[in-house]
Amino acid sequence: MGVSFRPRSAFVLALVLGLVVGCSEIGIPVDTPAAPSGIRGIVLLGPTCATGESPGAYDPVPCVTPYVANLIILDSESAVVKRVTSAGDGRFSADLEPGEYVVTPATGPDTYPIAQPVSVTVLPGIYADVEINYDTGIR
Repeated sequence: MGVSFRPRSAFVLALVLGLVVGCSEIGIPVDTPAAPSGIRGIVLLGPTCATGESPGAYDPVPCVTPYVANLIILDSESAVVKRVTSAGDGRFSADLEPGEYVVTPATGPDTYPIAQPVSVTVLPGIYADVEINYDTGIR
């Protein structure tokens, strides 16, 4: 029992391929997967050492370290679209459709550390970079 070649099947296949190629060449949109987009970033905690108040008593570069944090991503209507947790190195990413978002640090029972929400615009085919800074309250 063998596979037989059907000229009509070959004609239909050639016609479909010709339409797809022809449409894309003359500017008619052909369904193609969109390039991925979203948000990627790093979460930092600082200062992690006392900065002092007298000149020369401390290093002027603040002490910061990567931080594991829970983040909530809201859309332009303040609806939760994704929850992410940064890794041990502070990095995180979230695949998202193009649009306006707010990365909101999840709050815990303690006053510190604390971070402010960050607004982000995601463009088609691009990952927007963001830095979330948690304040320890150390001075």
